[in-house]
Amino acid sequence: MNYLEQAEKAMKYLQESEEEAAQYKALLKFQPERHKALLARLQNDSLETTEAGRKRDAEASDAFSELLDESTEIAEHNYLLEAKRKRAEYKIELFRSTHSMQKRGNI
Repeated sequence: MNYLEQAEKAMKYLQESEEEAAQYKALLKFQPERHKALLARLQNDSLETTEAGRKRDAEASDAFSELLDESTEIAEHNYLLEAKRKRAEYKIELFRSTHSMQKRGNI
């Protein structure tokens, strides 16, 4: 596969992954707010009488554990998607550089 075909394939990948990348970036950005909201709700529902006890209960709950697992999965997927998109950008840049050198007769 030549540089032009690789660049075209990379451009197509960037275009096709735009929406997914935006969704995961938004999910990752707002995860801390989801954590705070869930912790507040769980602390409010706790039967403990002290603030520390309510916080401990909330953090030990299955619901909070599930949210942490979900957050980890979102972050992993987001970082992987970012890496793939960055690699596609590098392929396009490689094509541009190679094409520019060919035009100048350096290759």
